[in-house]
This record gives sequence, structure tokens and C-alpha cells, in this order.
Amino acid sequence: MLIGVAGMVGAGKTTLTRALAARFGLQLALESVDEDNPWLELFYRDSDSRRAYSLELQLHFLATRFAAMRRMRAQGGSWILDRTWYEDAEVFALGLYERGLMSRIEHDLYTRLYIELLHAPAARPPKLLIYLHGPLDVLLGRIRTRGRPSERETEPEYWAHLHERYERWIGNFRHCPVLGIDVRDYDLVADPAALDTIVHRIRQHLEPAIPQHEFWETVSG
Repeated sequence: MLIGVAGMVGAGKTTLTRALAARFGLQLALESVDEDNPWLELFYRDSDSRRAYSLELQLHFLATRFAAMRRMRAQGGSWILDRTWYEDAEVFALGLYERGLMSRIEHDLYTRLYIELLHAPAARPPKLLIYLHGPLDVLLGRIRTRGRPSERETEPEYWAHLHERYERWIGNFRHCPVLGIDVRDYDLVADPAALDTIVHRIRQHLEPAIPQHEFWETVSG
């Protein structure tokens, strides 16, 4: 079984992904955003850097998706994705191209590789996409207080464009069922107990469709 967690920067994807992995005993496929990603800090440095490093950053994410798929296929079992490959291509790469930060030939190259990824055996759609969303001002507030230094210093205009692209993308998303979660209602950093309500909503979506032995909560002790 595969679950995806989607949403723009500041929505709390990684926090929720880790919490659900621990609750349900799922294997993690985390996004490559820390020290193993040499391009992220360069990309967020300023507007010129975003133009210079857009392709390299997106190719890095694409390469890590291929690596995650290889692990999923080799190890089997149930997994949860911290951001999906659909977002990589349909929100980020396409958005960079639309804003002129990625050239046509660069985007064509990226798209050719992305199509190869979609044909990989492990690139099956998730059973459920959990989409974290909220007003732009709320997400900007979270980026300012919880984001990485490079994210906190990025101009609000960039996040406004990203927020708009995400809203447009989820409105046309048809790969699998979607569970929308408003980040104003469930803030796991401020209130970890909110996870229980999210788990209940996930169960309502998934349990009628899958065998009971595929989805159970990990019980400590």
C-alpha cells in the first residue's frame, strides 16, 4: 500500500508523514531537502539563483524519486511519501518553466525523464493522497517561524506563485482519491493529539477498500 502526503512548503508534510509512519508502521520515503541535497540552498539564495539552479534542483529530486522507487520495489510492504512525484513535475518543474526560470529545452529534458519515471514498475498511484492546504498568510507565517533559513529569506512573491500553482494542481488531480486537510484545523506541532482525528479520517477513506491486515496501528509496549 502507498499513501502520499502533498502540500506546499510550510504545510507540515514531513511532520505528518513521520507521525503517520510511526502510527501505522509504514516505511518512509522522505523528500531530499537536507544535507544530502546540495542544490536547495543555492536555489533559494535569490531570484538569479533560482534561474541558475532550477534544472539541477529538479533533476536532483527526480533522481531521488527513482532511488525511492527502487527501494520500495526491493523491500515491498507499505509506504508513505513525503511529497509525491506528481508535485515535482506538475507543480514545481512546470511552474519554474511557466515563470521563465527553466528554459524550454531544460523543461523538455526534465519531462522526458519524468515520463520514464511514470513507467517504472513502482510508480503506481497512491491509495490515498493527503493534501495539506491553507490560506497563504497562514503558510507564510509557518515558513517564517518553522522554515529553513533559506525559506524564511525567500520573497513572499515566490510563495504566492507556488500557492496558486498548488491550488490549480489539486483541482485537476485525478490519479487517486484525495483527503484534504486544512492546516488551521490540525497543527501537529502545536497539538500532537490532533493526529488522532487525522487518523480517523484516513481510516474512513482506506479501510473499506483494503484488507484489514494491510493497515493497522503500531501499538507500543
